[in-house]
Amino acid sequence: MPSQSEGSAKSPGFFLGKSGCQDARFLRAACGVRKMRIAVDAYELGPRGAGVGRVARNLLPLLASLLEEDRFFIMTREIALPFSRSNCQQIVLPSGNRGYFRWQNGPFWRTCLRLDPQLIIAFNYTLPVICPWPSLLFVHDISLVAHPEWFPRKTARWRGWLLKRSLHQADQIIVPSFFTEREIVSRLKTRREKLKVVYYGLEERFQPVSEDYRRGFKQSRGLTDRRVIGFLGSIFRRRHIPLLVSAVESLRSEFPDISLYIIGQDRTYPPEPLASLLNREWIRWDKSLPEVELPLFYAACDIFAYLSEYEGFGFPPLEALACGSIPVVFNRSSLGEILADLAFLVDEIKPEAVYRALREALTNQERRQEIRKRFESRRHQFSWPRAASAIAGLISKFKRKMT
Repeated sequence: MPSQSEGSAKSPGFFLGKSGCQDARFLRAACGVRKMRIAVDAYELGPRGAGVGRVARNLLPLLASLLEEDRFFIMTREIALPFSRSNCQQIVLPSGNRGYFRWQNGPFWRTCLRLDPQLIIAFNYTLPVICPWPSLLFVHDISLVAHPEWFPRKTARWRGWLLKRSLHQADQIIVPSFFTEREIVSRLKTRREKLKVVYYGLEERFQPVSEDYRRGFKQSRGLTDRRVIGFLGSIFRRRHIPLLVSAVESLRSEFPDISLYIIGQDRTYPPEPLASLLNREWIRWDKSLPEVELPLFYAACDIFAYLSEYEGFGFPPLEALACGSIPVVFNRSSLGEILADLAFLVDEIKPEAVYRALREALTNQERRQEIRKRFESRRHQFSWPRAASAIAGLISKFKRKMT
């Protein structure tokens, strides 16, 4: 469908205003709802979106197909997916340099006033500060609250407040792991019945590639005849890149053909001297990689090391495993839950423990094959259609409450 600017969104013909917000739901219930108007905050959808954008990109077409009677108004900051379904309308609301908070509480909120939706779906942790509409909120993790020391003080305080307020406002909250559910319940005292655990999916493009493609990719990166330990993701302190470098350096004394290939932007706080740390002959560091090359990168890795101590889900280790690479992860947060017997686990945040896990992952061929076979039998658990079906069921419950 063609994109539509903010100013051309059609008005439903009335607006109750902030003073009538609480009465809006009762009015809708009295009238009965057969078709829902669903406003979607898809700010992260598009070329600049990362993990949150991937969730929205995979779920929205499936939800629109499952809920074909309902109408989705998908609001983005840039032209995103070419939504071809007749019940989807993309509305582009440029953000300029205003940032997400001003976008959500400015153009997005004003457009919702015109549309008067029966439901808001918000993919990016927060709801508008004033949100009189029923809402379905995605919260992928609560690192801001659990570890404010990983963020600038002002950011942690402000965004932490918004997160807490949004959790209180939301009618239903989608979380991607039981770990995240426990964190929200224990740290923020949110009622468990508001939370629904839905494992995210793996895209079909993440599959093993032929040896010729694998070899060609390694050659293009100067990694011919090298064994590769890889990492992909934004580089935060919680993902312990210096620890990984130290462990791989120790491993190279026994296996000198090993290279470390890191892909990701430096977002450490407080900043770490990554440029000097990664400036070594056996390390390649690329700030980004084209999406189409992700399966090739994963397949080129003999080991995928994701030494993060806090994740809400963690796409990269699963994607790597789907492409044939063996993950090494910390036995913490959602990684210890989701990858419990699908990876080599590290129990301590120490160089010696990481070294031992990497060495075993490199040399224990029998266990590597067991992990691959086990994953193939469980891959269906990480299905976008399965996730969309669970979420569509929740949306249908909203509809039944309004009739």
